[in-house]
Amino acid sequence: MIRSNVNKKELFGILDKKILVCDGSMGATLIAAGISALPDSLNLDSSQIKKIIDIHLGYLEAGSDIIITNTLNSTPIKLEFHGLQHEIKKINDNAVGAVREAIDLYRTRSGDHKPIFIAGDIGPLGKLLDPFGPLKYEEALDAFSKQADALIGKVDLIAIQTIMDLNEALAAVKAIRKISKDIPIACSLTFGENGVTLMGNKAEDVVEVLINASSDIVGANCSVGSGAMLNVVKKMREADADARLIFQPNAGLPVLVNGKTTYNETPEIMASNIAKFLPYKPSIVGGCCGSTPEHIKEIVKVVRDYNSLH
Repeated sequence: MIRSNVNKKELFGILDKKILVCDGSMGATLIAAGISALPDSLNLDSSQIKKIIDIHLGYLEAGSDIIITNTLNSTPIKLEFHGLQHEIKKINDNAVGAVREAIDLYRTRSGDHKPIFIAGDIGPLGKLLDPFGPLKYEEALDAFSKQADALIGKVDLIAIQTIMDLNEALAAVKAIRKISKDIPIACSLTFGENGVTLMGNKAEDVVEVLINASSDIVGANCSVGSGAMLNVVKKMREADADARLIFQPNAGLPVLVNGKTTYNETPEIMASNIAKFLPYKPSIVGGCCGSTPEHIKEIVKVVRDYNSLH
């Protein structure tokens, strides 16, 4: 059993006093820069990883308190689709190193010494669990364990993200807890506008289940824009008055403009929508697909205003 050297008490002490802001999209930002390769594969290329560092730096300069590693697809099952399953340790190690380098650059340039937390990103496996698909529960547990083992001890928390099946989320939480009982876990599922995942899990039902499974923070990311996610925010808060919650919506809906995919929420629109989340007392807010440092900068403004008044 690995005991994390992360100061969990420090993170929760801050979260219990104010809302923190996470970062925004990695994949969509790379696509906008003309890079269509698997984002995680860039962690292996010393010439490409500078782009990852620059994106992290952009979010830090926008005011992010939490930076998520470029490892959404870095379980062995997901990497196998790209023939990279044997590079799991290097991909995850280099991703953490990129965040650390970005933080060092940010602190050197800005002189800002506020707490900044690194979240190790763990995403969906890309296969449905039995009985709906071919993936056995033990295989899922093993895959999540391998990535968690590569991240724990190097990051401040684990961010399980973009999961559409509660059982897959529970497997990820269990895998992490087999390695560390201490590291903070934030677990986000993807819900439609009706507050239900594609696998039929309701937002109001998953909160208690995930917390009982020892996820410290629960919430939603991706799938819908910030306007539509407010329904999920309300349902989760009504389900538990005290749970620590995290919400990272998309910057609206994808639209094709001159052959390029963009998202239809401007930074100002997204920030005004997320301002409506704040009375429900989330612990962390941020952005997912389509969100940029400009979106995060505007979100930081509304969060700082809210924090200063509460």
